[in-house]
Amino acid sequence: MDARRAQPKKPRRPGRPRYLGGEQPDRRLDLVRAAYGVIAREGFESLRTRDIAQRAGVNIATLHYYFPTKEALIGGVAFYLSKQFETRAEPPPGAGALQKLRHEFADMRFYLAERRDVIEVMRELNARAQRDRAIAAIIRPLKMHWRKSIEHVIESGVAEGLFRNDPPARQAAAVVVAMLWGAATLPLDTAERECLFTAIESWLGSRGERKGKVSPRRRTLRTEKSS
Repeated sequence: MDARRAQPKKPRRPGRPRYLGGEQPDRRLDLVRAAYGVIAREGFESLRTRDIAQRAGVNIATLHYYFPTKEALIGGVAFYLSKQFETRAEPPPGAGALQKLRHEFADMRFYLAERRDVIEVMRELNARAQRDRAIAAIIRPLKMHWRKSIEHVIESGVAEGLFRNDPPARQAAAVVVAMLWGAATLPLDTAERECLFTAIESWLGSRGERKGKVSPRRRTLRTEKSS
């Protein structure tokens, strides 16, 4: 008989988790989620790497293995935050610019009602970025992506004859993003927030009114009403 087979199996070390199907825990994601939760509930000032490691069930050396610096961990949080924005449904195929703009309003209502954590984490990172260049650089791509998406919507609206073409789409997008961010972070009630959404839509649609210009779409609507 083989002596190696006769030897009793070594007992599993106490406290060592068993993973079904050979799955291993995603330590990096655990750490990012722990940091994200702390920022959402308690604010950026409560973010301490040792506490994050404890919440994720690892030691501080393991945290530093995945995230050598606090800025690296914040970068992971920013990336995780960007993925939370992607959980919302996209506008239906073939949607026009106005429908896409209203989809932005619907997204804001959803995050405020169902995913307040997304707003809180973004607010905390923005506030910290005002005095921390490293964090400002981390969240800049996320903010630029949002502005560019609004810019594309405005460009589509101009092409459709629905939106004004002055100021340029890039500047108009910056204004709209600032207004939407105000809708998310200012102490507004539901009625005030809806008025802000209406104001955005009205401002984008006031194309060439002072010069007497009428967009092709509006000219068509007026013709239909008069006939």
